[in-house]
Formats: sequence, C-alpha cells, structure tokens
Amino acid sequence: MKVPRLTRSIFLDQFLLMQGVGVLIGLAFPKFLVLYGFEAESVLTLEFYLVCQVAGQVVGLISFLLVSTVIRPHLKLLANRMQDIAEGLQKKTFSEHSVQCDDDLCQIRVDSRDEIGVTAKAYNRMLTSLLQAHEVERVFNRFTQVMSENLQLDKLADETLDLLLRSTHVEAGAVVVVRNGALEVVSSYGILEADSLASHDRVSKVISDGQKERVSMPQGIALDGVLTQFTPSEVFIKPIEFKGSTLGVLVAATGAELADQRTEQLLEIFSRSIGLAMNNAMIHSKFQKLAAVDSLTGIYNRRFGMDRLREDFTRSVRDQSSLSLAMIDIDHFKPINDTYGHLVGDRAIKMIAAIIKNCLREGDIVVRYGGEEFMVLMHGASSRNAMNVCERIRHQVKDAFFKEGTQQIQLTVSVGLVSYPEQPAADEMGLIDMADQALYTAKDAGRNQVVAFAKAQAAISEE
Repeated sequence: MKVPRLTRSIFLDQFLLMQGVGVLIGLAFPKFLVLYGFEAESVLTLEFYLVCQVAGQVVGLISFLLVSTVIRPHLKLLANRMQDIAEGLQKKTFSEHSVQCDDDLCQIRVDSRDEIGVTAKAYNRMLTSLLQAHEVERVFNRFTQVMSENLQLDKLADETLDLLLRSTHVEAGAVVVVRNGALEVVSSYGILEADSLASHDRVSKVISDGQKERVSMPQGIALDGVLTQFTPSEVFIKPIEFKGSTLGVLVAATGAELADQRTEQLLEIFSRSIGLAMNNAMIHSKFQKLAAVDSLTGIYNRRFGMDRLREDFTRSVRDQSSLSLAMIDIDHFKPINDTYGHLVGDRAIKMIAAIIKNCLREGDIVVRYGGEEFMVLMHGASSRNAMNVCERIRHQVKDAFFKEGTQQIQLTVSVGLVSYPEQPAADEMGLIDMADQALYTAKDAGRNQVVAFAKAQAAISEE
C-alpha cells in the first residue's frame, strides 16, 4: 500500500503520520480500557483523554527518533557519497577521486539484509562499475594521445605496451608486425627470446586467420615457445587490423592474477584501435624512406647525405672523433652513355652503387651525390682505414663483370679521400671541397686510383 505524501520531505511525512497515529491511539485507548472492564466514569474523562494524547504523541516522537537514528545515517551516508561523485564528475576531478578511492573511503559497509542493505550493495556495485569505466576512459584517453603523437612505429609500440602493462594485470607482452612480407617483433617486455615470437605457430595462425586466441595455462606449466620471466596464467594473442588486413598481433601474458574485466576490455580496445596508428606509422616510414633514398640505386640521396654529413661533422668536432669522406666518380661515364645509351648507363650506376654499399663497414653510408658521382661517409674511420675501404671498392669495381649483349664493358672509378681531424676543416663543406680536390687529382693522374687530400695537396704544391 502506498502512503500518500503530505510534504516534500519523507522524514517530515513520517513525523506527521506518527503524530497522527499518536492522536488516534490517544482517542482509542480509553475506550479499549472500558472494553477490558475499567469503569467508564474513571477513564472516559477529559483529563484521562489529555494524558492519553500526550502519551500517544510521545510514543510517536520516540518512534520517529528511533527511525531517524537507525535509518537516516545510512541514507545520509549514501546521499553524501553520491553527491561527492556527482560533484567530481561535474568538476572533471573524478579521475583523481578514483585514483585515491579505496574500500574504506568509497564503499558503503553492508550490515543488513533489508532494503537498506540491498541499496548499499547496489551502490557499491554501481561505484565499482563507474570507477572501472572511468579508469578505462582515462587509459584510453592516454592511449589516444600516444597514438596521435607517435609516427615512429617502434616508439608507438613501446609506449602502447608500457601503458598496457601499467594499467592492467598484464605483466609481459610484445607487438609483432608484418613488415616487408615478414613478421618482426618491434617491441617486447618480460619475454625472453622475444624474436622467437615471429616464428611461433600460434602467432602465425592469428596473423593468417585474423582470429584472436586466449590460452589458459595450468599452474606451474610454461608456455611452449614463449619463454617469459614468470609463469604466465593466461596468454592473449590479439590481431591488429586495419581495413580488413592484419598488420600484426598484440601478445599479452598475465601473471599470478588472471585477467579481470578491465584487462580484457583494454586489451580489446588497444588491439582494435592501434591498427590505424600503426598503418599511419608504416606509411610515414615509407614516405621518409622515399624522401631519403635515390629511386634508381636504392641508396641515400644527396639531400639526406648532406644532412647526415652535417650531423657527423658536428659530432666529430664535439667528440674529437675521426670522420673520413670519400668522393667517388665513375671513369669515362659519358662515353658509356653515348655508346650504349642511358639504360645501360643506369645499370652501370646501380651496379657500382651496390658494390660500394657491400664494401662499407657497419655504420658507413653511401650517397648518390649526383649523376655518376657518389659520396661515402665513414664516421670513426682513420685515413688508413678509409684508404683500405676505398681501395677495396676500386678493386671490386675494376674486377666486376659488366656486360652489354656480347660485349664486356670495363668500369673503373676514381676516388678522392679526406680524413678529419688529420685534415682540419671549418665545416662540412670544407671537407667536401678537399675531397673534390683529391678526386680531381686522381682523375688528372690517370683515373682508376684513390688519392688522399694530403697527397693531392703535395702534388699541387710541387706544381
């Protein structure tokens, strides 16, 4: 039965109704006494009615105070907690509130099985869900920032994995991508021999099928083929997709704690959302490579080479380290173009570019400086080491088998070499000028030879 409302306050309604009940009790009590045998003359009097009314009002007031003392604090606590949450949401401070929240501060203790207890349980469940949703939103906002700020694939994968590890029960993970037709581990944490993931059967299966996998491990059993620094309880392998194509997989392993709802939710969000960012990073990488690479030879172009030379020269000046620069020119290249055509000339340039690249040390770079001329940067190479590299290039070009139809074409190169700080220079352009002088000396001396700037300078002085 629904009791009609008297005012806008439930507790005021309760007080008025209890006082009304007290009035009824005061009126009815003398008549009940007459029914039980009391003399009507002694109980049906004005004085006794007044006493019964006072007693009824006191009982009503005591009942109201008891209800207010027992029930009202619970409702007030619930109201205050909900008000705090509402204000936090309005002021955008709920994230901070959720970080500081623990069971004593946020949860309401459930100490009854009636409607108050049911309400407290419902509030606790609602608060837990709200905190989890807000935490997921906070992590996703940070993840969105990571995706928007990073166009480098490796850095994008590293920061994504780091955020996942800090925000979930995941304790180890890796990002594997399909690059140049092969699987490559671009980021990993907590996985021993992470590169083996690229050849793991389950990873390959997820790549080919595009279907996620979840492997639950029995206690004390390690995952075959994925050696982690702890015994995983579950391993998730999530495909990373973009427009129906699988770009890679996200591998995540939980430790002692199984994945909770938030962990599974964030894993799903990360694997579904990172595809666009990864695709953009791969496209950016391709454009960067195209901007830095010569289209004919596949080696670096002049623009990239000049930037790299400037950086290497600055580092050599700062660290007082060696830097050798070689300018290489194909001998008698114009007659080859005139006799056999530009297509044959292009083949000759590509072949010599490949020979130079194969002769260099790790860390050295070759640049197509222009036409049939190449520039080689050898950071940390002394003049003697650089001379050995250049002589190796010259011999391999001379011994190369270059054929057009039935006719074999003899190719040779002339090389000018300068080494810093053995030869001081004010800037990188000074190095290029000295290497050019050495190259002109090599050509004037009959070509097919390597000339260091010190020797060229001596020859010029003799003249």
